[in-house]
Amino acid sequence: MAALFPFTTDEANAVLRALKTVAMADGMFAIKEQALLSASAELLGVDGGPDAATTLAPEELAAAVVDPERRLMALKACLVMGIVDGQVSPEEWRVLSAFRTALGIEENALQVFHGLVQGHRQRTQYELQRRLGSPQAGTLYAAQGWQGVLNFFTEDLLALPKTRENSELAWRYRRIGLLPEGTLGRELWRYYRERQFAFAGELGGVPEALVHHDITHILAGYDGDLQGELETLAFIAGLRGEDPASALFLVLLQHAVGVRVGDTDGLSFVPERILAAQERGRATGEDFTRRHDFWDVMDRPISELLQRFGVPPR
Repeated sequence: MAALFPFTTDEANAVLRALKTVAMADGMFAIKEQALLSASAELLGVDGGPDAATTLAPEELAAAVVDPERRLMALKACLVMGIVDGQVSPEEWRVLSAFRTALGIEENALQVFHGLVQGHRQRTQYELQRRLGSPQAGTLYAAQGWQGVLNFFTEDLLALPKTRENSELAWRYRRIGLLPEGTLGRELWRYYRERQFAFAGELGGVPEALVHHDITHILAGYDGDLQGELETLAFIAGLRGEDPASALFLVLLQHAVGVRVGDTDGLSFVPERILAAQERGRATGEDFTRRHDFWDVMDRPISELLQRFGVPPR
């Protein structure tokens, strides 16, 4: 299987070992860390499960990864591992700092990315909130009961702000279901209703910033599962001429924190499709993902918008 990141085999193995080192820094190998390590191994194109990787010293990582850009990519991946089960613990931060020093990376770069990870974590929490609030949460409930759900998601759910219904905003989204078939608004309405998600403005609804991300899924034509989320972020990275590595590791947060013990199917994906999505983003004419408001085009056919934005067919 093709690797999604430009590491050599030796570099990829070293990065995976670095991830294991961060995960084991506090003496515990949590379920979420195991899930993220398994997914990272597939992303890196490394064979073997979480138990196969051994820890390594900062000097070993520095010796294996020499290129400055790849070093930064490796450190970012390690930071994602540190935060996947909540806040970065003091022990994990000491390991991250040691890696940063050995790799010759400025402390500010680590702090800036830490802020980005925290921001994505908030979006992750909203995503978990609406998925757990829908009937699709039944799989985890059936397997472990509500106690199992709460034990696994407590830290995420308690961090969520309590929202009140904004009837005016909610009604604005409900009305898009009256638009003709094939329009952006009607497809967005269908996207939410099929998943039984609450609209922005409704009780338990998400911020409009997440609605914009859902619109990107719809226009780009990628599903909302792990495969589709990775493809969507790769598409956005290609569209913006950015390196998708950080975004791809970040989206693994969303799925690794929600994975159930033994749920290996939940973390399966096809790297070749993700790479194709990045190339498709590069070939797109206009970066519609930076739009702050889609209301002026809600009544337009999706086919017309794809032509307008210069989105190539899949």
